[in-house]
Amino acid sequence: MDALRPGDPRAIGRYTLSARLGAGGMGQVFLGSSPGGRPVAVKLVHPGFAADAEFRRRFKREVEAARQVGGFHTAPVVDADPEADIPWLVTAYVPGPSLATAVVEHGPFPSLSARALGAGLAEALEAVHRAGVVHRDLKPSNVLLAADGPRVIDFGIARAVDASGVTALAGTPGFMAPELISEGTITQACDVFALGAVLAYALGVRPFGEGPVEALTYRVVHKSPVLDALPAPLKGVVADCLAKEPAARPSPAELVEVLSSAGDSAAWLPPPVHGMLTRYFVTGAPTYTPVNDVTGPFEGGRGLPATQQPGRHQPVRFEGSIAPVVLGLVGHALRLLLGIVLGIVALRSAIESADTGGAFFSLILAILAVVAIWLVRVPLRWMVPQLNALFRPCELRIGAEGLDLQYSGRRIHYGWHEIGRVVVRRAKEAGWAVCVFPLPGTPLPAARGPRTPLCHLEGRTGWIMVVPVYRLKGSRKEIEMTLARYAGARWGGNA
Repeated sequence: MDALRPGDPRAIGRYTLSARLGAGGMGQVFLGSSPGGRPVAVKLVHPGFAADAEFRRRFKREVEAARQVGGFHTAPVVDADPEADIPWLVTAYVPGPSLATAVVEHGPFPSLSARALGAGLAEALEAVHRAGVVHRDLKPSNVLLAADGPRVIDFGIARAVDASGVTALAGTPGFMAPELISEGTITQACDVFALGAVLAYALGVRPFGEGPVEALTYRVVHKSPVLDALPAPLKGVVADCLAKEPAARPSPAELVEVLSSAGDSAAWLPPPVHGMLTRYFVTGAPTYTPVNDVTGPFEGGRGLPATQQPGRHQPVRFEGSIAPVVLGLVGHALRLLLGIVLGIVALRSAIESADTGGAFFSLILAILAVVAIWLVRVPLRWMVPQLNALFRPCELRIGAEGLDLQYSGRRIHYGWHEIGRVVVRRAKEAGWAVCVFPLPGTPLPAARGPRTPLCHLEGRTGWIMVVPVYRLKGSRKEIEMTLARYAGARWGGNA
């Protein structure tokens, strides 16, 4: 969360603004308060979209539909003005962490909690679909956990961006239905598929595994989900939701009937997760500054845990490990030595057999010379950056302001307002790595090279590989938990 900048509005409609929360796919998001003092998330559309007549038409239609969504398990749209010079939208505040954060910090849910979660999500989809809205991006970071049940956020409004051709946030790999991936078909059955994937996630199972986006989407379309680790009562429910054919999936009403059960709704969360609720205020004056976690265009609000208040909780610092750098230098040195030896052998042989050597022998010497040049050239390009990294190792800081990477005398910062999604994923030539997907307008780094061994752009996928996990003194689990704690809804897990 940042302070308001000189050019930022101090009020939108009847809502007073007090801080800048970041940027979503469609504009700026501010912390606001209603006339009665209730905290809200106020979303101001980007001026570029505001000037698009078709976007305005779609935005108005989607806002009106979203305002009809009710029910106990959604975070509703409470106010909007699609006709303003710059359209805006206000969503309700939900006091609780996301499902993604809860699972990262405390592990999978027990069966009873997952069952209650599934029933609440199914009831939420009933309300959303009844209003003629399709969520399109139901995922763990779009599910908030409150004491009286889950809440679904970010429904319907994202579809308005289709009018302007902005579709990057139309879904999340692993939770997108196969027909949405292969054909672009958007129906209510897509949300049921996502519900099944979310329910499996809550139980600690990734039905289609992990890995690069391309591999993940291929498995969703062409492979059967792997559900062996799911408990028997819920395995069949998840399997039905993940059916390849949309018509074969159950309706939300059928899921509510199957999953709902009598019991104490106040105790639906596992005790460690229920303890997380104390970080979030419900009514009255807050004991800390509330903030919304934002990835998509319009998501509901959450409070920032007291342990993450600026000034009270410093960014988490992961020091760099020099062991990989040393191993890299040794490998480059051996490669350089081998290249020099081959070059000397080729040169001596060429001199000694200048008069007697045949064509075949000359070809062999030429090949040796080419190999020697190649073996020498690569280490010469990479050893200087490696030596620099040895004496100035990398360091990653994760905090309320975003990601801050320092390496080889360089400093690179990505604020949360510049990041659409942050994950720990398998990156080419780096293994597991912290990667971010930038929002439009974010400056992009160069592709991988001697000057950008870290923080480089994967041109084929659009991801920015920030730093490999093996280059840091910290386990992958520790890094993931820290990212989930600070990134909020931007956290996409280990994709």
